[in-house]
Amino acid sequence: MAGRSREGWKKALIDETKKEIKIELDQVLRESGEAERLNYILEQIQLLDLAKDSVSMLRRFILIMSALVHHERFGGLGKKQIHDLANLGEAILRVAGVKPGHSPISFLFSEMHSVMSDIHLGNGEFLPSLWERLLSAHMSAMPAEHMARQNLGIGINALRLGNTSLAIEFFQKGLRETEEPKTLDRLRLYLIKSTRLSGAIPEANQIVQQYAAQLTDPACVHELHWEKTCIEASQTLDLSGLFQLTKEGSSHYTNTYPLELFFWAYAHPKTTWSRKVDKLSKLIHGLDVQRNSGFHALAQCLEQAYDTDIPFAKRLSDIKRVITKIEVLRNIDQRLLVWLALARWLHRSNHRQIAAIVLYEYMSLSQKLSFGKHLDVLGMAEDLVRVYSPDAPPTDEGKEPDSSSD
Repeated sequence: MAGRSREGWKKALIDETKKEIKIELDQVLRESGEAERLNYILEQIQLLDLAKDSVSMLRRFILIMSALVHHERFGGLGKKQIHDLANLGEAILRVAGVKPGHSPISFLFSEMHSVMSDIHLGNGEFLPSLWERLLSAHMSAMPAEHMARQNLGIGINALRLGNTSLAIEFFQKGLRETEEPKTLDRLRLYLIKSTRLSGAIPEANQIVQQYAAQLTDPACVHELHWEKTCIEASQTLDLSGLFQLTKEGSSHYTNTYPLELFFWAYAHPKTTWSRKVDKLSKLIHGLDVQRNSGFHALAQCLEQAYDTDIPFAKRLSDIKRVITKIEVLRNIDQRLLVWLALARWLHRSNHRQIAAIVLYEYMSLSQKLSFGKHLDVLGMAEDLVRVYSPDAPPTDEGKEPDSSSD
């Protein structure tokens, strides 16, 4: 059976089968919607349970991939279903005689591990996501251009884990492997971001100067403006540039940028900036709240934390309720900002023990990002680091001060 499968699974047949299944599933989607499309895929996988011929096995494998891709985009599968489908997909490849490496069809392994990486990423499971991305890169011989995109994905996942030195290594490797403008732009942009978040602010600024004129992709140019302004904010502690970019009608008055400004302002040692920030109800213009529900919920809790009309115990309880959302934020720079902004509120509220716990999360993440070189990679927590050093004198807790730090 394996011999017949090896003979039958040619790339042309794989491409044709993918095309036929896509047409079939698109029709189900048009007639019945997303949920029924997934049910149809699962039914078709079950119907082929006993099929042993090469063509049916290929169809079943592609349907498994379709189910996993559907889940990555729209959801609908449980964790056990995902696990079972991935195992079944690998089993079919083994029975079909598909081998990782230099086989013309080994890319099927790579595609399956790539979609599993994306599923883990969607669940906030950054280490499994990186693991699957690495497996994807090693399962199939790829042309340099494809390998550059893989190294981009590996680097992004490494950055999400806080491993900036590893991320920088993969981004630099990717830059040597491709001439494709869009891939080059993304690699350059993430190299800048990783360098900034490692605490090497002057070096990040140098890379901005090196690449600023070379970026052509509009989305990357847009993000570069933000990165450049974040670098300036860390260097000067002046948030004027961030406010300018995110004011109503400006270039970055969309997506998560205003929310990031919100946390920059509340993480700042001076309350002057937080008093300038608009209410969240206005800031979330253009934000996909469902996609960014965790970040939005954390911002809501921090805004309410400064509302002295709400009992302090309730504010503390509300923060506790959402604090687990910090570690599943995809962007590690957002995690840094949230930890620091929460630590600063607790410090201003004179709850030093809890403030110390939260601040040490920020400092621990800073140390990881900087490979042990910095406790404050954003450059905005020097005062708190000094206060909460081991030799800092104790103070009474429980009394909420006037929060004036100007």
